Amino acid sequence: MKSLIWAFVGTLIVLCIVGCPKMSDETPQEIRSTRADTVDSMKKTPTKFNDEGIDTTTFVINDSMVTLKQQNFPAPTGRVVNVMITGVDSRLGDPMGHADANHVLRFFLDSGVVEIISIPRDTPSDAGFDDTTGLNKLTNVRANRGRNTYLKAVREIAGISSIDYYVEFGFSQAIGLLEMLGYKDNATSTLRVLRSRQAYSAGDFQRVYNQGQFIRQALRKNVDKTEGLFGSLALRAALMLVETNMSYDNARSLLDTLQANGFTGNESQTWVRLKPAMIAKFKVYEFDTANVSAINNQISSKIHKLGLDSVKITSETYEAKLSNLITKAALDSAKSPGNVIRLLKRPYDQRAWLQVTDKGRREAYRNRVCTLLSTSYTRIKNPTAAKRIEEYKALEEELNDSDAAD
Repeated sequence: MKSLIWAFVGTLIVLCIVGCPKMSDETPQEIRSTRADTVDSMKKTPTKFNDEGIDTTTFVINDSMVTLKQQNFPAPTGRVVNVMITGVDSRLGDPMGHADANHVLRFFLDSGVVEIISIPRDTPSDAGFDDTTGLNKLTNVRANRGRNTYLKAVREIAGISSIDYYVEFGFSQAIGLLEMLGYKDNATSTLRVLRSRQAYSAGDFQRVYNQGQFIRQALRKNVDKTEGLFGSLALRAALMLVETNMSYDNARSLLDTLQANGFTGNESQTWVRLKPAMIAKFKVYEFDTANVSAINNQISSKIHKLGLDSVKITSETYEAKLSNLITKAALDSAKSPGNVIRLLKRPYDQRAWLQVTDKGRREAYRNRVCTLLSTSYTRIKNPTAAKRIEEYKALEEELNDSDAAD
């Protein structure tokens, strides 16, 4: 059971890309390859570099094509629990968040199977703008009309009657989730790969399909792992890291029931469909922790060739902005706890320090943010908020200590 809990942490992750393992006869018809051109670059061959200096001999990717035939998906029956996974795009401290990744995980408890419905961000939906603006897209519904309206829009697009739980997280939180899943040394590069759309000919359709496949792979890959106490700790940490209405007991009950009814991670027990329904061909990649850096380099190469390079916020400028924000809050802490909360609540909710790659500096930023906020909440007589922050800080420290001892 604890191994399945750890697998569930993977499904809460992120905005991501995937690898689809070798298809078997049990694989649902809609995800069988119609053409497979497998690149096996692990063979002992001379090192080859392309024009950009990328070592192509270590680029380990299965690149095949699948045709999604929406009418052929399995139709399980019985109890179902729907969990909405949303990747929110918002800048440091910005309260606005666009829904850039939209996936409904459907846990069919009696059938022991999981369906993943992936919805492109630009799917038409009423975001409250004039029709002439071109802004009425699902990504803008979350930002402009709030969570409840967004979840209603998702239900209509996905053709489901309810969403039982929601899980939302931003860029920094996704970094933390990826690290929990094993991408400890290259979480930032991994997330960049998982969010990429410009490098694909199918654009956002390919990206959202990749993200759904990553969730599928996370479930399948981790179901047989035994994580012991660390599995339970990781699940508690993951649920506190994200914004969700799902409790630890909710997650355990859901997974206990799923496993009791036969879920083992078999290929035929999970599948990905896109909605609105479409028939299209997509590439299927196998993304492993060992492959991500090479994939990231290939994406950079293609974007450069297309002339789509742009100046991005670097890790140094991001860290400087975070440091300045904390310093400003510290100057206000003696006289104005309310101003400290105004400045740091959103960065705390975003777990902004997780984008800092140096672990020592990351810990220092986290401690300063948590201490300043906790003290300020105590001063304005909100002990509940202060305790919640202290509990999260302690849990993150415990998770890091467990990780270091592993």
